[in-house]
Amino acid sequence: MNPFSSTTRLRDMIRSIRACKTAAEERGVMRKECADIRASINENEPHDRHMNLAKLMLIHMLGYPTHFGQMECLKLISSPGFPEKRIGYLRLMLLLDERQEVLMLVTNSLKQYPLHEKMI
Repeated sequence: MNPFSSTTRLRDMIRSIRACKTAAEERGVMRKECADIRASINENEPHDRHMNLAKLMLIHMLGYPTHFGQMECLKLISSPGFPEKRIGYLRLMLLLDERQEVLMLVTNSLKQYPLHEKMI
């Protein structure tokens, strides 16, 4: 993890959203957070991946677009660790429906990396 990273924690992001007085302030916070998440995705930091997707789920639930995080969801689903898989599956359940083209990639990913019996 980069010690000079400007990413905020989920708790701090929620506090900054709740502190907004106007919709314009909220949109500004969302633009900044989405820009930070995109930068983290471009840096390909595996340690920040699950935290970024948790933030993207909140941003999606607030009604802002988060389509740029779909491939990160696939990376988490195919990762070996259980916490990462859990966030990936949760995001998958919230964001994708049967009309999404990304769903074929998810199906192939599930066929390649099945859940381990100890994780269930």
